[in-house]
Amino acid sequence: MDMKKTSEIFKSLGEINRLRIALLLSERPMCVCEINEVLHIALSTISAHLKHLKYAGIIVDEKEGRWITYRLSENPFIQKLIKDIKEELKDDEQFLSDKEKASNVTRETITKC
Repeated sequence: MDMKKTSEIFKSLGEINRLRIALLLSERPMCVCEINEVLHIALSTISAHLKHLKYAGIIVDEKEGRWITYRLSENPFIQKLIKDIKEELKDDEQFLSDKEKASNVTRETITKC
């Protein structure tokens, strides 16, 4: 990894909603509608954030039936970075709230999915 790529990763995670998305995807793979159900931000905004995260190599996507599922990259640097961030945020209200909501959301329970 070079300096430019590393800078791109930190720039992407420097936006709070992109950080929240990366943290959600570190818990489990999710589709856009599941992310929307947790974050309550516009689908177009989520899509733009996912594009940034994918470009930076933080997440990957895969087609799964009629859905595109997003998950955290298996890159060891990304995995360690997100793990360290989660450790620092272990008592953060927003992080804990997002994590709790994500554990109760499935695409089967979302009507707009």
